[in-house]
Amino acid sequence: MNHLRYIFFIFFLFGMFFFLPAQHNQKEFGNMNYPELELAIKKIENNPEEQWKYITRFIQKARKENNLEKIRRGYVLATFNKRGQEQIKYGDSILMIAKKINNIDIIGDSYLSLGMSYISNENYPKALDAFLKGYDYIKKNKDPYLIHNTEYQIAQTKSYLGLYQDANKLLMNCVAFFRNNNEKIGDTNYKYYYLYSLIALIETNTYLSNFEINQSLIREGKDFIETHPGFQEYNAYFTSSQGTDFYYQGKYDQAAVKLQEAIESYNDSWKHLTDKYYLGMSFWKMNKKEEALPYFLLLDLEYNETKKLDPRFRPAFEMLINYYSENNDSRKQLEYINKLILLDRAYEKDYKYLNSTLNKEYDTKKLFDEKEMLENKMKWERLIYIILISVGLILIVLLTVLLIKYYQKKRHFKILYEKFMENKDEEIPVHEEVLMAESKENILDDQLGINPLKVENVLKVLSDFESDKQFLKKNISLASMSKLCGTNTVYLSRIINFYKKKSFNEYLNELRLDYIVSEWKNKPKTRYISIQETAENAGYNTTQTFTKNFQEKYQIPPTYFLSRLNKEN
Repeated sequence: MNHLRYIFFIFFLFGMFFFLPAQHNQKEFGNMNYPELELAIKKIENNPEEQWKYITRFIQKARKENNLEKIRRGYVLATFNKRGQEQIKYGDSILMIAKKINNIDIIGDSYLSLGMSYISNENYPKALDAFLKGYDYIKKNKDPYLIHNTEYQIAQTKSYLGLYQDANKLLMNCVAFFRNNNEKIGDTNYKYYYLYSLIALIETNTYLSNFEINQSLIREGKDFIETHPGFQEYNAYFTSSQGTDFYYQGKYDQAAVKLQEAIESYNDSWKHLTDKYYLGMSFWKMNKKEEALPYFLLLDLEYNETKKLDPRFRPAFEMLINYYSENNDSRKQLEYINKLILLDRAYEKDYKYLNSTLNKEYDTKKLFDEKEMLENKMKWERLIYIILISVGLILIVLLTVLLIKYYQKKRHFKILYEKFMENKDEEIPVHEEVLMAESKENILDDQLGINPLKVENVLKVLSDFESDKQFLKKNISLASMSKLCGTNTVYLSRIINFYKKKSFNEYLNELRLDYIVSEWKNKPKTRYISIQETAENAGYNTTQTFTKNFQEKYQIPPTYFLSRLNKEN
């Protein structure tokens, strides 16, 4: 209902001027008189830049004629066009010109104009001071309409500041007067004054818990509207008042019904944030928090757009803090704590009295304590997040490496397996190797420096060694093999290097590994013998030595080779 207060202020201060129908004016800009300029200003009130040209013309004309009353009127019009400090500057100028005119009625009215400038900029303490000074002048006139007009403005400002008891007394006087004096006088229809005063009185009664009194006042307002059809649009405000009263009585379900009815009944472009605030609070009190949330977010949107918020809406931000706390959203919770801290600073400055009367779940100390706690929590959450991301990246890298190795092993096994499948385990007899070697190498003694007969004898022993699978015995060494071949270690090493193209250890290890792989491939039952037993059967002293040699030759562990071999078969 806060937007309605602003309309009330304008209406009470400036009468019906801004409610008059705009009339088309054919005169040239420079030839207009004061009434024509005012009507032109009214006509383009939705175009501030163009309107300002006419207001400037109005003021220039008055200054040129040194017409103080019109200069003052021009400044009044300027306060409707400007905002901020410029608006207050024109408000001060209105009062300055009024004092030069030295008429108590004009001085009183000028204080009211200055007060309205402060109201527009939400500086309620200074507005109240200006209204009270204007009231002192207006009382001297003894015009009851002006007196009650001013009392209404003072009451509304006190209500803004939370001085509900003072405002209530003044509004009871206003309602009592305009109830019996609401006929149209000239262009002023005092029925509006009666309705505005009545709605304002009901609002202060709500804050003072005068609910029974309000029932009769609300009925009075609705009855008045029924008998005066031209005021039907105000019926929604009385319905809204019913909803607000229900809320303060703890009848939240009834409050929600009435407030929704009011919101649906409004036929204007105002946001009606007060109704939406109480509707949201009603849902919240009924533990329908998801239904309440959109209405609180509307208030947040209003704050984001204007950086201002009526202090009565403060609990909505407390509810938002609680909501996001319950939903473990620390970021949003901290956002609304910071906003509430900023709002409280503004309330301390502009609503000092009202701020002290607000029922706060979160006082300043608690807000800062929660802020510090959340900031520390979010720091830890960020740290944990960074750690988790880092660990995750490391795991991804490790997994990638493992997958690469896995597919490399798989590819390598495939190649190896295909090679084994092509190989039919046919060995070239040693004596054929010797003959082939002799056919290719006609002067072995020149290459090896060993008697060819000795070489042939060694190769024959090696052939028997392989065919009899003597390599499966344990503790075979170069020295023991030299004795078996009837030669020394140097000669045996040279012969193996030349004919087998490998060192003695490589030769012995390859015989054993080829044997094991051949057994696994051709005798599936051997695949189920343990690695340890397999290693011992092949002449290895330790399982580790077997595994190491197998992996060096085939680039895969024997266990993996076995598992893949079983799958392939």
